[in-house]
Parts: sequence; structure tokens; C-alpha cells
Amino acid sequence: MLAFAAAVAAGIYWYLGTHGTTANQSADRDVAVDAAEQIVVNINTVHPQTIDSDLAAAQSSLTDPMLTEYGKVRQQFADSLKKAQASVVATPAGASLTSFDDDKGTASALVAINVTASSANQQPTQKQQLFQVDMQRTPDGWKAAKAAPTAGQS
Repeated sequence: MLAFAAAVAAGIYWYLGTHGTTANQSADRDVAVDAAEQIVVNINTVHPQTIDSDLAAAQSSLTDPMLTEYGKVRQQFADSLKKAQASVVATPAGASLTSFDDDKGTASALVAINVTASSANQQPTQKQQLFQVDMQRTPDGWKAAKAAPTAGQS
């Protein structure tokens, strides 16, 4: 009888863990951390041949106040990249949420990326960077309100 009660209790806990609020919040956190990685990749990847679509992808990853700031410098940034024939490719190395508020629709994450950069007159260089990303959930998904390398990085 005791074994039966333990099996029933385990079944109830399993069901609640996979179908209840906790499971939904866990899935929401997974979506947020995946979005943070994609945001950081989008804002750190550009190719000379696809510069306009790359910058559009970056812009589509943003919300205010970062979106407004990005809009102010996007054309100057694009012109500089075109002139230098710069290529920057970011790949995610890992990410973790540092905060998550499902009710407010906000989340923050640390995202590590590997970056390879080159230009017409520069050999490819590689480095790793760590970004702090503050996000807001929008009707179109998670967007960065703020994203920047952590202190001590360029």
C-alpha cells in the first residue's frame, strides 16, 4: 500500500512538473535565453555583401530605448562598414538568464560569443566577448532594450 501511495505521489509530481505553471515558466525561460543568444549574434554579425539585411536583422532584434539609439547611428555605421569592407561573424558560446519576470515580460541575460572580424586590409582576428542583455517581451517576441559588452571589454 505504501508503494502504491508513493507511485501515485510521484505521478502527480511528474504531471505537475511537466504540465503545470512551473513547466510553462521553464519553457518561457528557455525561449528568453535562446532569444538573448540570437539578439547578440544579430547585433554582432555583418558581411559586406549583405550589410543591409544584416543591419535590418540587428534592428529587428531591438526595442526602445536601444532601437531609437540604433536608428540614429545605423547609416553612419553601414557607411563605415562598407568603406572598410568589414566582415564580423559572431557565434554563440553560451548564455544564462540573470533575471526573468514573466509577469512584467522582462528578462536579462549574459551571453558569451566568439567573434571573427576581418576587413579588406586586415587578416581575420578572433576574440570572445561577454554581453549583458536586458530584454522586453513584445508581440513579436523578445527584443533587446539594452545590450552591451560587460565592463572591461571592447
